[in-house]
Amino acid sequence: MKIEFSKGSVLIRNVGEYDVKIYVGQGECSKMFRAHTVILTTRCEYFKIALSNTWATQEGGSTVFVKPNIHPTVFNSVLSYIYSCKLCFVEEDSGPDIYDLLLACDELMLHELAIHIQEHLIRQNVDWVNENLVTILRSTWLIPTCNMIRQFCVEKICDDPWLLFASDKFYQVEDEILVAILQREDLSLPEMYIWNNVIKWATSQLNVELDSNVSKWELKDFALLEEKMHKCLPHIRLNNIDMEEYYHNVRPFKKIFSEQMQERIEEFYFTGRKLDISYNPRLPFIIDSCLIKYEHAALFAHWINRGEGKVSTREKNPFNFRLLIRGSDNGFCGEVYDRIRFEYPALLVLILTDSGEMIGGYQRINSYYWKMFGYDYDRESFLFRINRADFKRSVISRVVRPTHAVYNQQGWGPCFGEGDLWLKRHFRVSEECVCRKASYEFQIVRDESFTVKEYEIFEVTPA
Repeated sequence: MKIEFSKGSVLIRNVGEYDVKIYVGQGECSKMFRAHTVILTTRCEYFKIALSNTWATQEGGSTVFVKPNIHPTVFNSVLSYIYSCKLCFVEEDSGPDIYDLLLACDELMLHELAIHIQEHLIRQNVDWVNENLVTILRSTWLIPTCNMIRQFCVEKICDDPWLLFASDKFYQVEDEILVAILQREDLSLPEMYIWNNVIKWATSQLNVELDSNVSKWELKDFALLEEKMHKCLPHIRLNNIDMEEYYHNVRPFKKIFSEQMQERIEEFYFTGRKLDISYNPRLPFIIDSCLIKYEHAALFAHWINRGEGKVSTREKNPFNFRLLIRGSDNGFCGEVYDRIRFEYPALLVLILTDSGEMIGGYQRINSYYWKMFGYDYDRESFLFRINRADFKRSVISRVVRPTHAVYNQQGWGPCFGEGDLWLKRHFRVSEECVCRKASYEFQIVRDESFTVKEYEIFEVTPA
């Protein structure tokens, strides 16, 4: 971080007048800083307390203070800010370094600086923030000073729940954080997907390993699960789960509900009587998807219509997106795709395992006009890569060889071009997933092979 020094900060260079020694860091990563009591105690409330006789010691006429939990580089920036009241960032500053500075500012009670750092992270390091949402949320949850970035993370998760629910760190999230997310009315996920993931979260946090077959559970197993999910259960909108989904996914766990609640739930499903709940319903969710939301749908509609007019809003989207299959529900093999049929154009959306990138493709021809083997003509097909941090940086690659727009082979998944985007028999085997430029404008991902973390296929119909 680059420091702009004012005249007052010249004192920091005039070490001959110092009366404070501050030892920062630990082991090889440690350093001694020299400073002045009058400056520290005047400009920083923390040091007014820390340099008291209780916290600090005296040594050779100097006050000595030890701060082992802050990195010397971070403390250097803090100390420079205390002396100059100025701090500016340069392009080389990384997200982790700036974030460490934010946490140090909270501990050192530099609240005004903490606000500016949060603004900078959100505006200038948003990609890093998006990649580390769960970590940031967990480390700032109980820090009032970090309310701005914490609120940004929560809203980002509600807008793009995949950032939390598909994260490897999801199962480490504390109860209070998950409850706060579930309480939100704008959490853009199908309720059934929420239920399934909360179940997985709860079972992963138990100290005992439960049988994967719920029918073999004993009452004590359900009691353990209920205890872990107790705070979450009131915030799952069961009235947003249809009867078939309830029967297959919720009913096996019905013993975690009280007998009274079980009766109310069954009455709701069997008689249609309103389920009396104490929370507001979630905002309308127009797409059954754990990957895309209405902004994605608006962008896809814009591309399908070749960019004519404005990008659609949620209310004015000219297309409906009906989910056909989802990897985590139906499987990650070509046979699943081979069995589906759709009368309208289809849209493939997938998340890459290693990079987390969202890519996919659109084909106008429906399954009833497929060739059993070989290429199909389609001049409207395109591939895409979605920038999840900034939609304006998302890219589209239109077909340039329409005679080779789509490739079909029995037992394979969706294939675009002559290898431009191919999912063969097994979507989680890198040799079976190919992406190289041939029939479309350009290659949409850097690597020519990849594996799929999640995918969804939609039928795109006129609204």
